[in-house]
Amino acid sequence: MLLTIDVGNSAVKAGLFSDEGLDRVFSVDAPDEASDTAAHWRALLASLLPDEPVGHIGLVSVVPAHTDAVARALQALMDDAPTTIIGPEGPLPFVLDYETPDTLGTDRLAAAAAAWEQYGRGPSRSVIVVDAGTAVNYEVVHRSGTYQGGAIGPGAALMRNALQAGTAQLPEVSLRLPETPLGTSTQTALQSGILWGLVDSVQGMTTRLADRLPDTPRLVLTGGWSDRLTHHLDVEAVHAPHLVLRGARLLTEMRRA
Repeated sequence: MLLTIDVGNSAVKAGLFSDEGLDRVFSVDAPDEASDTAAHWRALLASLLPDEPVGHIGLVSVVPAHTDAVARALQALMDDAPTTIIGPEGPLPFVLDYETPDTLGTDRLAAAAAAWEQYGRGPSRSVIVVDAGTAVNYEVVHRSGTYQGGAIGPGAALMRNALQAGTAQLPEVSLRLPETPLGTSTQTALQSGILWGLVDSVQGMTTRLADRLPDTPRLVLTGGWSDRLTHHLDVEAVHAPHLVLRGARLLTEMRRA
């Protein structure tokens, strides 16, 4: 069994893989800075770890301040299972053509690797990944097998928080997509601007990125908002909710080979 862990800004997710594929997925809220202690991480991770014996762990973290603490907690909890911390160094399923690989988020790397392996490599087709979570990450892999980069924008919760923090009269609203983009109250106007705006920004950015590729790319959606995007984009897309965990498994296995 191989366990992959994705330490994100708002959640910590884990996936348990057997030879047959992804068996189970676990998720808990990420700790805030006040509770970021070794004891807290051990308790939090203990709730994610399966009862089955695990032979190896692959760790993806987009919060550098947490990475070492998580690795130490995993070692304390599962000292028989070595941990591979995923980074841009080491074997990759594509050529990395990125000017600052040391700043490339490992969640972006894992998502791009999994999408290319599953949807691009076989037919030699370009892929674009949209990971819509706290931020919205766009990854582009050329059909030649070259990761070219992408784009990063704010997610729905960040847009809502920025509007609330930066204005005097706009209230906090629930992130629910209204049926029509025409808001007839302040609440629905905010919801429309945030959520229909998110849909349109993803639509526009993926079109811009696709225009730079020599073929029609396969669009792959993942992240917490991906399910809603799948139903509202005007282009064909594949919904792959556990893409980062699958990419972490792929990269971990490549580095163990």
